Amino acid sequence: MVGIDMGKSEFAYCVMDHNFRIHAQGQIANQTDAIDLFCQQLVAQLRIGHIGELFLCVEHTGSYNQPLIRHWVGLGGRLDVIPATKVSQLLAGPQGWSDKNDSIDARRLAEFGIRFSDKLTEHQLTPKALKAIQLFHRQRERLLKAKVSIQGALQEARLFEDPQLIQQAIDIQADLVRQLKQVIKQIDQQLLHIINQDPQLRQWFQLMTSVEGVGPVIAREIIIATQGFTKFQLNQAKQFARYIGVVPLEWSSGSSLNKRKRTSKKAYKHLKPLLTAGARSLIRTSGQLAQYYHRKRAEGKDYLWVINAMRNKIILRVFAVVRNQTMYQKNLNLNLAKP
Repeated sequence: MVGIDMGKSEFAYCVMDHNFRIHAQGQIANQTDAIDLFCQQLVAQLRIGHIGELFLCVEHTGSYNQPLIRHWVGLGGRLDVIPATKVSQLLAGPQGWSDKNDSIDARRLAEFGIRFSDKLTEHQLTPKALKAIQLFHRQRERLLKAKVSIQGALQEARLFEDPQLIQQAIDIQADLVRQLKQVIKQIDQQLLHIINQDPQLRQWFQLMTSVEGVGPVIAREIIIATQGFTKFQLNQAKQFARYIGVVPLEWSSGSSLNKRKRTSKKAYKHLKPLLTAGARSLIRTSGQLAQYYHRKRAEGKDYLWVINAMRNKIILRVFAVVRNQTMYQKNLNLNLAKP
């Protein structure tokens, strides 16, 4: 087992056998040539026939680990990408560790892979089109936040500052706001082009956006979150809903009668607010979910409870139309349960 603690410029590695003995460890530059040499030397030093005999436990660090992952998998190697919090929770427990550095973290990742081999999942490279969607979608997200932040600060200041002074500030930044809007529009066009060029993505996109409350942004986020319906299969809508935090989990203590349910704070963060906006946009329509909203509110259900139920129903419908390869239609009796 090989543990890899990733950094921007270099990574620490530790080779450990199933008796927890260390056979090699060190630091490698996070560059293509150095990674290639590392892979060759690892096979030679350990006297193994093929790189596929080794398994890497790589720290989840976003883009920093991509050069190693691409090269290792390209050579036929196997690996899993593991969040540091997961290693800490399972190895150290709630008390955590008092010591920490790159070499120690690499050893802990190797140890984690040995002790919890049943929790490892072989990582698959993300298809190029899906990777492009994620890149442009996240950049769009950043630009939109910047635009909202720039405009929102001055709009809020109108309540307290001299209106003439605020208008001057708005006029000064007008060109910047227009440029941000234009770049966001260009990114939207690029995202649509990427999706239209891939038959599978195009089909998923058309099916998902046929569901009421689902627009292009939500559809793209679902594709990213499910990793093209590989991280979550089409019969795992309920598991996905739990993953994004729209399924309340029971919260109780001992024999307390005050048992309640709440959504997880550790859920995937990107999709839930988008689904909230999608659900709210339906309230004033005449669709099925709008009727559901008004019926439940009339029954005395809390507003947030109903909105969360609507978010959950949207997810179930998205998975159903993709699974059944059928565009969503009002009053169409889709099979929402797993087949």
